[in-house]
Amino acid sequence: MRWEDVIVSGLSHGATSAARFAMHTKVSRVVMFTGPRDDDQDWQAGKSATPANRYFGFAHCKDSGWTGHHYDRSWEMLGMNQFGQIVDVDTNPPPYGSSRQLTTDYGSSRLRVHNGVYPGTFSWHEGDRWVHDPVWRYLFTHPVDQVGKPVPRRFGDDWKLKKGS
Repeated sequence: MRWEDVIVSGLSHGATSAARFAMHTKVSRVVMFTGPRDDDQDWQAGKSATPANRYFGFAHCKDSGWTGHHYDRSWEMLGMNQFGQIVDVDTNPPPYGSSRQLTTDYGSSRLRVHNGVYPGTFSWHEGDRWVHDPVWRYLFTHPVDQVGKPVPRRFGDDWKLKKGS
């Protein structure tokens, strides 16, 4: 297997698994949907075998992982803020400033805000058009060497969680 030619991706816990795998094995790209979560997982701030510009994330603003700042803290620990600000795909067209951090506020169903950003059964569509098709194409095909402007860290060292707290 030539892992450097493989894209790893996952939804929710699968996003955490994809990121964790890419920390240890260099892959072509990591696409994380509604994740990863930073719950006492400071490994995300460690050295990664996969360069940080190859990590891409997409989450819904009404998902509890977003409102609790788990996803955006995780994205920051992974260094994704070095490649652009958090971009709302509902109001910004591709290529989203070449950012690695994408969000949506589309729809409201609780189940869909967690699962709807991923291509599948719960994804939103309007007629025969998938709402987030342009986002998915971007996540999986945007050239990794085209990056957005870095933005400062928002959480400082607040992500450093202590065992038992």
